Amino acid sequence: MKFSIQDPLTGLLSLETRIWDAHVHIWDADAFDDLAKWGNTYGVSRFMGIATPDVKKVLEQNGKASKIVFAFYLPMEAFANHNSDTLLSAVGEAHRLNYKMCKMWFGPRFLDYYQSKQKFSISDPIFDPVFSQIEDYELPIDIHAADPDYWYETVYLDKKRYRTKNQAIDEFTTVLERHPSLKAVSIHFGSLPEDLDKLSVLLRRFPNVSIDTASTKWMIRELGKNPDKLKEFLIEFQKRILFATDLSVGWTDRDDNYFATRYWSQRLFWETKVKNVELPFPDDDNPNPPTYINGLNLSPKFLEDLYWNNAERFFS
Repeated sequence: MKFSIQDPLTGLLSLETRIWDAHVHIWDADAFDDLAKWGNTYGVSRFMGIATPDVKKVLEQNGKASKIVFAFYLPMEAFANHNSDTLLSAVGEAHRLNYKMCKMWFGPRFLDYYQSKQKFSISDPIFDPVFSQIEDYELPIDIHAADPDYWYETVYLDKKRYRTKNQAIDEFTTVLERHPSLKAVSIHFGSLPEDLDKLSVLLRRFPNVSIDTASTKWMIRELGKNPDKLKEFLIEFQKRILFATDLSVGWTDRDDNYFATRYWSQRLFWETKVKNVELPFPDDDNPNPPTYINGLNLSPKFLEDLYWNNAERFFS
């Protein structure tokens, strides 16, 4: 079986539930139409969209915001440079503009993007007032706590600057300890699809934390390695996993198959019994390519929670 843009539902059966994509980036309001079109093809009717105030305003004016719960991207340069005043102002703006979530991205590369000269930790006490304000406003956070293991083995070799992955996860844990009412989606399967034991401990300890399935290639590559262990994890945390893709609209470097291949691959992975179907786009993070899709064939009840109920519950 291969993906075909002429038959974009190849290998998929009819689905009894709607789908909520709980993690997309909307950089341009006009570009949202293409995402909505392909979403409709694959049964996606709601989105959590990360968008600037200008983009959000245009989508609202054009009558397209009814499909979207908006997240405000906090200024990561302020995190990199320990500017808590700027962050407090941004959280206040998110609240005033009726955003429903705050987005944070702590892939270690962000320190290089903003030429940070300081040692960084998200658990630095200087950020405590920021997380406290987020708690006060009852704004959930959408947080990228760490990157794939492969990046720490091949890219982030300066551990003093970038920290280890375990350090990054422990810092996030400290934030959760200090802010017990903080509600979070720890994206990319908690940044721990390679270590479900560690992720299980975190989720048992912090009931306010959910996870999402964003980053299609990362999820399929790592979660597919041990399907029996994964299914045990899914049963325990069935109500706390949100379907998501991390698709970005408004970038000019995406090919015509970009949206369709991600939705097709994830649905094939969660819903079907397929074996050894090659991922229809490159996976540069796989040291032993290609990456294959091996379907989990999850039950309709589980899919209803994964695709819709969990996001509906979280955002309400």
